[in-house]
Amino acid sequence: MSARAVLVDGEAIATTAEMLFEERGLHYGDGLFETIALVNGRPLFWEAHLRRLSRGASILGIPIPAAGDWEADLSRLQALSEPLSPCVLKLMLTRGPGWGYAPPAMPTPRRYAVILPWPDRPDANWRPGIRTAICPTPLATGAPYLTVKSLNRLNQIQARRALPPEYPEGILLDGKGCLREGIMSNLFWVEGEQLYTPRLDDGGIAGIQRAAIMDQGRSWGLEVRERQVGPEALETADELFFCNSLIGIWPVRHFAARSWPGSTGPVAAALLEWGEGIGLGPCP
Repeated sequence: MSARAVLVDGEAIATTAEMLFEERGLHYGDGLFETIALVNGRPLFWEAHLRRLSRGASILGIPIPAAGDWEADLSRLQALSEPLSPCVLKLMLTRGPGWGYAPPAMPTPRRYAVILPWPDRPDANWRPGIRTAICPTPLATGAPYLTVKSLNRLNQIQARRALPPEYPEGILLDGKGCLREGIMSNLFWVEGEQLYTPRLDDGGIAGIQRAAIMDQGRSWGLEVRERQVGPEALETADELFFCNSLIGIWPVRHFAARSWPGSTGPVAAALLEWGEGIGLGPCP
């Protein structure tokens, strides 16, 4: 079924653009994405991002493009784009065209790739750190597809809408009241020589930066554990921070009527230095 005519803001679009309006990613969020930091033309953690994209595609039953296809897309984008560093590479994979909730038996997936400007965020989010709060919107959990980085982000959008703007990031709990993640990030806390992060077996996104920080923590001699606990576990924590592939980490300096060390915490300080060494942190 093809669209007979398509208007955008009342204006007819070119025939070649009509393919977008047969796109399951647009109609149903039936697809995946990866957001990757490009520093000096190099995509950070490239192989890890492609592995996660392939894992998500396998869970959703979307045919997986060859890694070389994405590499060719990146090269083509860089040839067409003004060289900026840092900037953001966003990859999207959809099931392709089709109508109705029942997906086509033989999908024709589509790849999308775009280079975007680096987000403009206050330097204070890194040093001294941010204020945060528990978000009143719970995170949907309970199924394998809720662990993939899908194009359906309504849960996160509603969570962000519910969080007052003075908090750059918020803590999401699941329906049982257990810690899960941030709205756009993963969550860590430190207690003594132990580094903790929530379990994400059936909901929440296991971030690329999350895995890198877990590896880095182990290399520093920290005991790294995943836990399924409520926010009361944070009452005895020494440090608290968020992470993702663009921000590196944002240390927390205020949460639950308590002051936290923020960027002066020893683990946060070490991770900030490590992240800045690979090009993550405030935009230079």
